Amino acid sequence: MVYQTPLLKHEFGHQSKSPTIYVKYESLQPSRSFKFRGISHFIERAISSKPILVDTMKVYSSSGGNAGLAAATAAKSFGMECIVVVPKTTKLRMIQKIEKEGATVLVHGENWGHADTYLRETIMKEAKLKGLTPLYVHPFDNELIWEGHSSIVDEVLLQLKQENIPSENLAGIVCSVGGGGLFSGIVKGLERHGLAESVPIIAVETEGSDVMAKSLRAGERVELNKISTVASSLGSPYLAEFAYQSARKYGSKSVVLSDWEVVSTTLKFADEFNIITEPACGASLHLGYYPDIVATSLERNLTPKDIIVVIACGGSCMSYEELLSFKPAGMV
Repeated sequence: MVYQTPLLKHEFGHQSKSPTIYVKYESLQPSRSFKFRGISHFIERAISSKPILVDTMKVYSSSGGNAGLAAATAAKSFGMECIVVVPKTTKLRMIQKIEKEGATVLVHGENWGHADTYLRETIMKEAKLKGLTPLYVHPFDNELIWEGHSSIVDEVLLQLKQENIPSENLAGIVCSVGGGGLFSGIVKGLERHGLAESVPIIAVETEGSDVMAKSLRAGERVELNKISTVASSLGSPYLAEFAYQSARKYGSKSVVLSDWEVVSTTLKFADEFNIITEPACGASLHLGYYPDIVATSLERNLTPKDIIVVIACGGSCMSYEELLSFKPAGMV
C-alpha cells in the first residue's frame, strides 16, 4: 500500500557552511503525492471499524487535484468503487488520471466549494437512498488523514537513524501548506515521538494562497475570498483548525514566496534532477536551494551538523512546457 519513500541527501550547490539538506520523495507514492498516505489510511480504518458495511461502502471525493487522484488510487487498491466530483477548472489531464484508476468523475461547479457541496448534498444523499454507505474523503481536514500522513515522520527518523544521525541533529522540517493536511500530519508524527517542541516546522506558501501566514498574523483563522497562485494545489480558502492551533502552540515558522520563485525553482530542479514536480512542491524545494531563508526563519546559524528535511510533497499533473508557460512576459 503506502511506500517508504527515499530520503536523499542533496547538495543543491551549497557552500560547506550550509546545513545538510535531505529531501523526502513523496512523488513516489502510488498516486504520486503524499496524499495517498492519509487517504489510504482513512479508508483502511473505515473498513476495519465497520466490516459489516464493506459491501455497501463507496468512496466519495470532491477534489480535482492530488486528493481526488489519491482517493481513486486508494479505493482501487481496496477493491472499492469511487466517485470524484471535480470543478470545471480541473485539468483534463487530471480527470483522465482519476478515471484511469477506475473512478467515476463528475464535473460540477466553478470551484472546489461548489463541487464539494454538490457531492455531499446531492450525490451522497442519493447514494444513501439506494442503500449505499458513502465514505466521504475530505482533501485535508480529517484527523485520520493526518494520522496517515504522520508516518512520514516515522520514516524520516528511521532513515536518519540508519545513517547514524541522531534525532537531536534534526533542526527543522520544511513542508508546503495549503489547507494544512500535510502540516498536521507532521505535527502528529513529531508529537508521537516527543519532538514537537524541539523540531520546528517551516511552513511554505505562495502569495495569493497564504492562508496560514495571514491567519498567524491576524491571531485567528481567516478565510481567503480569492485564490490567486500558479501553485493551485496550495489553493485552500481556509486552514484546518488543528493546523492553526498547532502552528501557534509550537511556534511554527511561516515563509511566503512569489509564484515566480517557486516556478523557477521547479524548473531548476527539473533541469538538474530530471524530476518534474508541481509548483506547490517547488515551494518547499525552494528552501533547499536557499538555506539562508531557513536560517532566517529559525533565527539561528546553521552548520553541516544541522539536518533540514524538505518534504517533496509530489504531484503528478504538471509538464515542463506548462511550467515554462508561467514565466513572466519578456523573461528569458
